[in-house]
Order: sequence, then structure tokens, then C-alpha cells
Amino acid sequence: MPRTLLAVALVFLARTAPAQPDAAPAKLALGGLSARCIGPANMSGRIVDLAVVESDPDTYYVAVATGGVFKTTDGGKTLTPVFDGQSTLVIGSVAVCQGKPDVVYVGSGEGNPRNSVSAGNGVYKSIDGGKTWTHCGLADTHHIGRVVAHPTDPDTAYVAALGHFWGPNFERGLFKTTDGGKTWKVSKFIDEDTGFVDLQMDPSDPDTLYAAAWQQRRDAFSGGNPKTQWGEKGGLFKTTDAGKTWEKLGGGLPTQAYGRCGLSVYRKDPNVVFAVVQTDKTDSRGNTGQRARPGEDKPEIGGIFRSDDKGKTWKKLNDLVPRPFYYGQIRVDPNDDQIVYVLGVSFTASTDGGKTFTVAGRGMHADHHALWINPKDSTHLLVGNDGGLYESKDKGKTYEANRGMAIGQFYGVAVDSRTPYRVYGGLQDNGSWGGPSATAYPDGVTLSDWRRFLAGDGFQAQVDPKDPDTVYLESQYGGFARIDVTKGGGMGGKGGSKGIRPPAPKGGPTNRFNWNAPMLISPHDAKTLFYGANFLFKSTNRGDAWEKISPDLTRAAGPVTNSGHTLSTIAESPLKAGELWVGTDDGNIWLSKDGGKEWADLSANVPLVPRDRTISRIECSHADAGTAYLAIDRHRNDDFRPYLYVTRDHGKTWTPLVNGLPMGAVVGVVRESSKAKNLLFAGTELGLYVSFDAGSKWDRVEKSGLPAATRIDDLVIHPRERELVIGTHARSVWIMDIAPLEQLTSAVLKADAHLFDLKPVTVLKPKERAAEPAKGFKAANPKPAAMFWVGPGTKSLEFSVTDAKTDITGAVIDAPKPGLHTVTLPTTPGEYTVTLKAGGVTVSKKVTVKLEGEADKKADE
Repeated sequence: MPRTLLAVALVFLARTAPAQPDAAPAKLALGGLSARCIGPANMSGRIVDLAVVESDPDTYYVAVATGGVFKTTDGGKTLTPVFDGQSTLVIGSVAVCQGKPDVVYVGSGEGNPRNSVSAGNGVYKSIDGGKTWTHCGLADTHHIGRVVAHPTDPDTAYVAALGHFWGPNFERGLFKTTDGGKTWKVSKFIDEDTGFVDLQMDPSDPDTLYAAAWQQRRDAFSGGNPKTQWGEKGGLFKTTDAGKTWEKLGGGLPTQAYGRCGLSVYRKDPNVVFAVVQTDKTDSRGNTGQRARPGEDKPEIGGIFRSDDKGKTWKKLNDLVPRPFYYGQIRVDPNDDQIVYVLGVSFTASTDGGKTFTVAGRGMHADHHALWINPKDSTHLLVGNDGGLYESKDKGKTYEANRGMAIGQFYGVAVDSRTPYRVYGGLQDNGSWGGPSATAYPDGVTLSDWRRFLAGDGFQAQVDPKDPDTVYLESQYGGFARIDVTKGGGMGGKGGSKGIRPPAPKGGPTNRFNWNAPMLISPHDAKTLFYGANFLFKSTNRGDAWEKISPDLTRAAGPVTNSGHTLSTIAESPLKAGELWVGTDDGNIWLSKDGGKEWADLSANVPLVPRDRTISRIECSHADAGTAYLAIDRHRNDDFRPYLYVTRDHGKTWTPLVNGLPMGAVVGVVRESSKAKNLLFAGTELGLYVSFDAGSKWDRVEKSGLPAATRIDDLVIHPRERELVIGTHARSVWIMDIAPLEQLTSAVLKADAHLFDLKPVTVLKPKERAAEPAKGFKAANPKPAAMFWVGPGTKSLEFSVTDAKTDITGAVIDAPKPGLHTVTLPTTPGEYTVTLKAGGVTVSKKVTVKLEGEADKKADE
């Protein structure tokens, strides 16, 4: 092999653990892991706020619901994550001090209490334009609706905090700092159930602010609207003394209980204030909420209100209140008070001061949460919604989508058996998609490589292990489809899509499906499917017909009026066909050893956790019969402790496995390696955790490239490639090679050096891509690599590659850092020997590099 090629091949990746003599050797290995994001970015993800530097509108910050904060300095051509090193990526609001724009405040914890919302941990501040951040307290606010920075004093800022969504707490209300976040004073507190969701400052007088108080509470299930959306103590408030005192506004506003409200102050004449108001009489049951209808009557039902005297008196203009709990945003054009925008499922606009509204956001994704109007040029709009970031330069006539952020919110992921394999999964508000783990194109995986296969909100996915063209996907509340991916998928039931949802019974109990219903292909028979409602269903013909194989497995008694009391997870032992485990969203755990004929209730056997809970995952061991892992989620009960257990006797007894999992690391998924039974992975609200001792101790993966605090909803280990596919609910899909972790033994960890098994390398035949959008996410293809372990005492190491035609060539590395290392390998076809020498140890392994199709050609011969 040419020496120049080898020199390139021996470039070390930067992610190696620092020398820590007291650190556990296994934990050192985690520092050398490398994860790569493959997208998708086609559908982007939920944007909740925008903060633009008015003196330089090309510089702005984008707050992503569960994906951190991104910054651009070139008007959106490039967007860079600037918040990834923080202890949370869940964002509610972002604000810039316009007089000193390097000062940025971030309020963590999304303020939109939908069923999948995550909590934050307070306020952060940067004084260098997002390069570094400092946590500034208010950790128990959990959800922040708005942060407002003083226009000239960078040390003064206000926070509107909603507080806990699933329970009462006192750290909610309005807060103020005058020392840059070092300390906070309570500016307005109402009670432990009522927080504040919006806050707007008078642009001509920073001592005058308007605020919207809101009482809300979600129930313990994952349904649509919150259980409580209004309260007698909510409403609109105003201060004229910089938050020292507040008065509740009236003068034509509704007089009964208030729900979520939003505010906007007219920049050109701050006497003019607009509000979108929800009350207990607002029609908020539907997905769209109360529609636009001009009229001054019935203020009690809420709608659009205007004040021309700084909030003293108000006049109702329109009934419009889009799905209140999820939106509540109104903006008046800073240069024309006749142009008013209201954000909801649709992006609506008024050109007559709020009397009438029409849809103005055609061409954009639905569900709008953020809007910035350029005060120097009202034709320039930035819009954030559930489909990402959009920009208009013609006052909303046309929009350009930004597809540079891979911030998809995945619930479930699955892989097929192709080479390279494909990844499928379902996303919040963005359907179900599939894309490759790598491509033959020089630019890697791009927008063109991902395809949407099913509409609606996407959730779980499964791929037939024997037929990669058959994929099972679902949408909310039990929408279930079998997809033939060669026929275009299932957009609206077209192409190769067949609906296979178990039919509703004729008489008798009704099927109830979870928002995120569980599905499973049997590991023993690819034609056998299981699907969960409040019953467990089984099909032996890929969903063409179904059999109910259980009674109602939930705790429901009598009619159920909400979307709870459903199955939440299904597992089948890979060691014994018909050994079925089921968990429910109301806390039940069941086991059947005979394919569903008889069921044993194991719910009461789990110690140290209340029965009010969701069973988020059951994972059966690949090595030991009777062993299963149990993840429990109680965040909807306002309990953010991690709950993870193991049974080794078919559920008779359970042992907690939470050592190393911190408060807030609510466990959504746990996976056991099928190659190393003591190797476990846990996906949590605060990132990816690994255990090398069957769960006795957990360590977080922190230096892989995947932001450490990323919420992870699903994990799949590819059975051939031994790669962990990570479905994040924030930053799309990531892939991590875990083969070395599966080969870590005590002997390896004690060795001066160890070379892990080498995977055969298939070099894809290069292809030329058709036209690709100029701006958009791109993920580089993975390079063939060798991974090796370096012990803490190793002083020198030699790594070399040779083939049959050349002498040994290589490199000597002095004082290598202990831990896991990666070097790239040649891509020229041939048979190679990789040799590692260290401390008197010599290890050699062979690797084959072949062109795509080479093996098939030899087989045909």
C-alpha cells in the first residue's frame, strides 16, 4: 500500500479520553466513541422562539423545542448549534440585549404543554454571543414561556415562568434580575398552580411591561389537550414601575376564568396593545381551536382584543383563538398597526387591524410558534413552526424553508438488512421517514436520500428482517400501515400502503390506542405481528387479519373518557417463542408464557415505585431466560426520578438499576447487547447512558459528538453492523459503532493495548447525484476504520497496515492517551493485515476491502 495513503489513514479522530488515573477503564472507553448524525433535516423540527440582533438582522438565534439553540451570522445560510454543552437542550425562550447583543439569555423548558413536552432547568446567559454559557438559577421553574432582556442594560432581564406542568410548585411566576442573573427577585407570584406564559415590554419605556398569567395542568396520560387550561387567577397584568407592582387589566376584557393569552405592543405607538385571549368559554376542544369570525359581541368566549390606551380599556375585534394551549402568539407589524399576525395551526394575518383574518402562510408547515418582523423592513419575516424555520422577503407571499438543522423529534426507529442499511422512524408532527445509513454519493447522506412514507404524527417503526422492502409504520392513536417501500410508501394511503389497524369490535369493549401505540415483529417469525391497544392483538399474516389474545390489560374500570389506559410497550423473549411481556401507561406489567392464553399480573412485584406510572419499555434478555429489563416513566406524575429494574425470575422479583442515573434522567428505552449480555444502553431525557455490568453502574456518553443532554426516545442495535442507531427527540438520528464495547472484557481493559475485530469493508461504486438543494443538511459517509484500546500504562504504540505486495509501513505513537482510539483504513480493494504493537504485545488481524457487488459476482461464478 502506498505510504501516502497509509499516512492519511493513520489520522486519529480527536475524541479520546484524557488521562485520568483514577477513572474506571471501561468509562475511559466511552470517551473514544464517535457518533454521527445522518439527518434527516427535510422536515426540520419545532422552533419555539427567535431572537434577532436588530442592528445586524443576519445575526439571530433559533430556539428549538428540545434541540438547543442555533445561531447564524449570515442570515440563515449556516446555522450552528451553540448550546450543546449545557445540561439541558429543552428551550422555552431566547432573548438578546439589543444594546449589547453579545449578551443572550435563554429560558429552558418549553412553554407549550403538549403531551410530549420536556422540562428544563432554569435560565442561562452568555456574554460572548453564545460561545460560552453560565447557568443562572431558577432551576425548578421547569418551563419558561418568555425571557425579556432590557434593551440597553445587559444585567437586567425578566422571566415568565410557567412552573411544573404535572404538579404544583412555588418557583413559578414573574422573576427579575438586575445583576446579570446572579440573583433573581420574585416580581409577581400568584399561587403554586398559576404561572406566566407571556411577557412583553413597552418599546418606548422599559419599565412598562405586560404579562399573561395562566393556570394549566396536564394529566398523567399522553393525550391531546391539558386536563386544566384555565383558572380564576389567570389573565393579563401590567407594571409601570419595572415589576415592583402589577395590576390586573380589565376594561372590556373577559371577566371569567382565563386560559392562555398572548400579547403584542405596537412599536410605532405603544399606546396600542393587542392580545389573543382564551377563557373557560373558548372552544378549545378541537385541534384547530376557535376560528376567525369578526364581531364585538361575546367577549366572554375570548378572541382578539385591542387597547388604544396602554391596556386601560379594550375592544374585542374577532373570535379567533387557535388551539390555545399550544400557540397563544400574536404579533403586530412594528410599522403598521393594521397588520396583525396570529399564530396557530395556520399562519393567519389581518390587514384591517384585527377585524378579519385570512391564512397568510401557504407553503409553510403547520403549527406556528415564533415570528419576528424586521422593524426596519416589514416585508422581512422569520417564522418558526413545527416544521422548522422559514423566511419571507415579500411580507408573507412566499417563504423559503431552512433545511440546515437536523432537529427531528423521533419517537421510534428501526433498521433493515440492506448494505448500507436504511433507518426508518416516526417523528412528532412530521410523519414517518426512511433514509440510508450511508450512500455512494461523495457528499454523503443529504436531503435527497430521505423519503416520507406515512403522514400524520409518526411513531414506532419495524422492518421485516427477511424482506427489507416491507416496513411497518404508524400514526397517532393506532393508525397502522404496512408499507411496500418500492411502491412509493403510504402518503395518504397511496402507493404501497395498506392500513392494517385491528378492527373495532362489533359490540363489547372498545379498542383504545395510545398516542404512541406499541408494535412488534416476533423475533421468531417475521410474519407474526403484535400490536397494543388496551388489548394485545396478534397477526400471523403480516397484519391482514388479527386475533385478540388478551383481556383488557389496563387498570381502567368502566368507560374511559381520556386517551389513557392503554398498552405502552410489548416484548417477546428472543429465547422462547410466545413468552410475551406487556406494559401499560397506567402502570400494569403482564407476562404470558403461552402466547397469550394465560396472563400473570406482575404489577405489584416492583418495589420502590408507585402504581401510578407508565411502563415505558420492557427488554427481554438475549442470553438468560427469565431475565428482562423494565423502564418506568413517572414524569407525568411530576416525578422526574429514573426508574429502571431487572428481573431474573420471570418477574417475581425486581432489582433497581439506577446507580449513576441522575435526577431528571427519566428512562424511555433500555437495550441489551445480543453479543455481550452485561452491556446495556439506556436512552433518557438527559442523554445516552451505558452500563458494562448489567446495569449495576451507569455512565453517560459525553464526548461522542451527540450532545450529551439530548433526549433519546429509542435505540436499536443493527444485528449485522453492530452499530447503535439512536432515535433522538430533538436532533434526528445518530449512529454509533458499539462493536468495541461488545468486545471489552476484563482482560482487554487490563492490557497495554488491544485491537478489536475488523469489519469487512465494502466500497460503494461512486455515483453522481442529481440536483441537490444548495442549502441543506449533509452528513459525511463513514470511513472504514479500525478501533483499538490503549491501557493507562502504555508508553508507546505502533500501528501498521500491510498487504501482500508491500513491506510493513506504519506509525509509532509516543505516550498515547489511554482509552478507545479510531484510525481510518484504506479504501483501495485488497487484503490487508492490521498490526498493533504495544508493551510487548503484538496483535494482528486481517481485513478485506472489496468493491460493491464483488461478493455477489464470485458467488455467481
